[in-house]
Amino acid sequence: MKKRALCTLLAALMLCLPLSGCALFQNKVEDLGEAEAAPYYALTDQFLGRLFAEDYASCYAMLGENLQNTMTLQEMQDAWEQTRLTWGDPVEVDARKPYRINGEGTVVSQVVSQHGGCSIQLTFDKNDKVAGLWFGLRETPVSYAVAVPQGVKEERLTLSAGTPYALEAILTLPEGAEGQVPAVVLVHGSGASDRNEAVGGCTPFADLAHGLAQKGIASIRYDKRTYTYGDSYTQEEINAMTVKEEVIDDALAAVDALYKDARIDQNGIVLVGHSLGGMLAPRIAASTDKIKGVVSLAGTARGYLDLVYDQNMALTANASQQNTVKKEYRKLDNLMQMKDSATLFGIPVPYLKDLYAHPVEESLQGLDIPFLILQGKRDFQVSLADYKSWQEALKDYSGGAQFELFENLNHLFVDNSGFKRRGTVAEYLQEGHVAQEVIDKIASWMGEALPAT
Repeated sequence: MKKRALCTLLAALMLCLPLSGCALFQNKVEDLGEAEAAPYYALTDQFLGRLFAEDYASCYAMLGENLQNTMTLQEMQDAWEQTRLTWGDPVEVDARKPYRINGEGTVVSQVVSQHGGCSIQLTFDKNDKVAGLWFGLRETPVSYAVAVPQGVKEERLTLSAGTPYALEAILTLPEGAEGQVPAVVLVHGSGASDRNEAVGGCTPFADLAHGLAQKGIASIRYDKRTYTYGDSYTQEEINAMTVKEEVIDDALAAVDALYKDARIDQNGIVLVGHSLGGMLAPRIAASTDKIKGVVSLAGTARGYLDLVYDQNMALTANASQQNTVKKEYRKLDNLMQMKDSATLFGIPVPYLKDLYAHPVEESLQGLDIPFLILQGKRDFQVSLADYKSWQEALKDYSGGAQFELFENLNHLFVDNSGFKRRGTVAEYLQEGHVAQEVIDKIASWMGEALPAT
């Protein structure tokens, strides 16, 4: 499926990463018999064993000279780690198929990962060196489930059933609850995320849903529209998309689903938005009277491209590259006059025009519900400037607002104290869970801030 590059590093979940000019079914392709494929299977097993063990130097040593001339070791490592961010760590190879492409032996392996899977294509030259390496989608998708803890029950449902954009969802409930319970809608950040907002070794929305249910709070989480239908969009549709289609419409459908469920307290429905979802939370809440409170997790009240600019500047110390970033950022001054066919930072202009036509302050003017703003101090994607932007935006707000910074938490609200390569997307490759203190804070705030029933 196609995935939009929407500023945060979580959005950079790549589909296919061709690391050579050779891709399956390009040029002359022939099936290969099992006996003839045996030596290529052995080479594939050797390469994948090293790759899965993160022995990148040994993997790189298996590459042929031509491939090494087009790709550095770091680029190979980055490509594989980007694939792991998308699907999680590999679990097993459950199928493989041999081919001969332009006379060279090739094996395509189907990999099962923590939350999905990928395919890995290896092509070998006459010297048994890797001449082509390609990471892509599996031939058949792999479903996965997150274990449900004690005291929690889950039900599968479909949002917007019967419409062109029906979405699979999960309603999580406290088991054995008596009477109606409050509930939250979990709204994703940027990128084509599944219902658990899975990235690398983390499933933050599953953590939130289960933790809140153990506190007596229900939740609904769902696959994002761009996750489910991304491969059906034309380029024209992608270029014309705004956050209304990408995020808002489906968040409101989830609110309606909770509102219609007799087990849910209609006066206890809260929107919990993460990253982009936190930024859009006021706009979503202003679109309905069914939302009684808002939690922003690592959101921002700043302009969208302010965040994009900061992230890009932080990624490079190269003066030339920084000048390129600055030049692109200055185009923001003329955003509303730009052609809809143009882009800024690779983002289609219609998407940005819509965001800037609906600033957070405008949405807040029509609201009188409580806000809870949470931020991790170790978040390298959304900074303290974004946390302070909420304090400024809400300083005269009549609905009430609480703010809390968490000392050791990152963008996913995971304590990354013991993580390797902290402060980069590589930290998300390690297994991590939303800190209990975040779940406790949301639950206690809901108990205090929501209207009594």
